[in-house]
Amino acid sequence: MRTILVTCGETSGDEHASLLVRKILSIDPDCRVIAMGGEKLREAGAEVVFPLEQFAFMGFAEIISGIPRIISLERKLKKILGEEGVDLYIPVDYPGMNLRIAGYAKARGVPVLYYISPQVWAWGGWRIRRIRKSVDLMAVILPFEEKFYRDRDIPVYCAGHPMLDEIPSPGGPKRLPENDGEIRIVLYPGSRRQEMERVFPAILGAVRIIASKIPEARFVLGLAPIFEESEIDIPPELSGRITISRDGAAELENATLAIATSGTVTLQSALSGTPVVVVYRTSGFTYTLGKMLVRIPHIAMPNVLAGKEIVPELIQHEVTPERIAEKVFSLLKDFRTYSDTSREQLALRDLLYKENGLEILAQKALDLCSDRRPGT
Repeated sequence: MRTILVTCGETSGDEHASLLVRKILSIDPDCRVIAMGGEKLREAGAEVVFPLEQFAFMGFAEIISGIPRIISLERKLKKILGEEGVDLYIPVDYPGMNLRIAGYAKARGVPVLYYISPQVWAWGGWRIRRIRKSVDLMAVILPFEEKFYRDRDIPVYCAGHPMLDEIPSPGGPKRLPENDGEIRIVLYPGSRRQEMERVFPAILGAVRIIASKIPEARFVLGLAPIFEESEIDIPPELSGRITISRDGAAELENATLAIATSGTVTLQSALSGTPVVVVYRTSGFTYTLGKMLVRIPHIAMPNVLAGKEIVPELIQHEVTPERIAEKVFSLLKDFRTYSDTSREQLALRDLLYKENGLEILAQKALDLCSDRRPGT
């Protein structure tokens, strides 16, 4: 029986890894998958021995404060690699810890398939040498990453973006509701507690402004799995205007617009053709350090992929109720601007498509298990 260890450090990684695990188990139902992850991986058939919510850190400052837990986790992961007969290690994004564990696995003769590249093309280029030494195959989901790794002599396979299977295309650009049709705005304040604390108050402030100007507007809060509904404090005057959804991605199908913290959900919005206002706020230390390290002009993934700003971004001090509402109004006031934004977002689907990409990757994973050196 093959045994695979999977580790991811955030909700998006849990979602993407779960799709790959499902494909692997559809080919080899007897395969055992041990994981650090969340509910999606558990539902896919993995044994989640390290719950994701205990280790979801955001930013340099937060990671530093979580070092004791990370050290303890790494010891336990190394123990699994040493005692559970692991045939393949699949780290998913989350490079700080995952690359260290990848190096340990490689030294023990356990093949490493890294799924979803760290954003070394944006920052963190110093990690290339470690990746070359520790990774047998880098499986990427963004098309430009394939050339990036191939140019650096690192084995690479582009599996296409798994999100295309999760997010149905509307079949054409979305259009604004006519007359007094309902304006449905989905709110995504983030999948980590630090994100929620820093961004949600500004989003709620924007909701107040929008609701006062657009009586027909209704709002849906896409709540990440790590939060309980009882933790969310919605002001009484907005309680009738905001509903909570546990399946935020599904809400995009009927959404007019989204307000989202920078991350996976911004690309989900784009692939659904739903214009999105992207917000990002982190600690002052993390932001200052990031400005020195990041080498790309945009923070929202739709803009990174398009090579230009196709959706509005608000960063750090710009994340205020007034600025968020302003960006929302600019998208909602003009039928042509709205539809053009939707059209440019949907063009990303063709860019990210790879026929049977995930099935091929799943087979490559199982082949790497078979290639493990005897006696290691």
